[in-house]
Amino acid sequence: NCGHSEDIFLTCQEPPSFALVDSAGNALYGGEFGLLLYNGGTVCDDSFNNNAANAICRFMGYTGATRWSPANNFDIQSNYEIKLDNVDCRRGEWSSCTFSESHNCMHREDVFLSCDGEIQPQPTDIPAVPTVPTDPEEEEILFSLVNSEGSVIEGEELGLLLYKGGTVCDDSFDNTAADAVCKQMGYSDSTRWTSRGESFDIQSNYEKTLDNVDCRQAEWESCSFSEDHNCGHREDVFLSCNAAQQETPTDSDHSPFTLVDSDGNEIVGLERGLLLYNGGTVCD
Repeated sequence: NCGHSEDIFLTCQEPPSFALVDSAGNALYGGEFGLLLYNGGTVCDDSFNNNAANAICRFMGYTGATRWSPANNFDIQSNYEIKLDNVDCRRGEWSSCTFSESHNCMHREDVFLSCDGEIQPQPTDIPAVPTVPTDPEEEEILFSLVNSEGSVIEGEELGLLLYKGGTVCDDSFDNTAADAVCKQMGYSDSTRWTSRGESFDIQSNYEKTLDNVDCRQAEWESCSFSEDHNCGHREDVFLSCNAAQQETPTDSDHSPFTLVDSDGNEIVGLERGLLLYNGGTVCD
């Protein structure tokens, strides 16, 4: 029931880039307390809280935050623009956060942060503004399945589930978590999981590296978890996945949404353009 006067025009935003730096502007990795940067500028503490700290640390690849505070500790702070303000997160995931790239702050309100865990440094031409993207071919394999001898097996066989080389405790684990893990490994879903009915002699050779896996949807990105545990190996998860692997997108696979310019040419999301869905416009 629309006219073209109601067609939607849209611009998209690049993913954020967060980093921590020391007093010389060098990148920090691990649990060190440093100045938080967003797209190469500092972050103001307005609305910032523990949820925001955890969300940003997790976005950078850590398990969570250990400490944060506003401060004017480094001489280099005045060299940066203030690029992020009013960060308000409903939970410890960046997707739950609202924010502003305008600000009304001074550098004494810059956020300093430390995160839990370690990530590997990535090469960068700008030491003061490191990024943490990973090459998909070099990403760490989170999950695998092994047999009673510790050899990796295909997903359709029931095997001991490993996370970063350690076993997974069954606390909070359910069918949704099983499907999410199988999808993360490239399968369509799970066929079976258990913890109390199977056991391998090799289980005691592994550390327990994952616990309290709680997934809202059958996607790993929807899951919360802990890398600490209070489990015995009798609670280790065994899992099998559907042998039908997910299809890999091809050049012929297109999103239903595109943006076009005034000549109808497809453009990238950073430019403002007419929004199309399956080749037609979108009403407001």
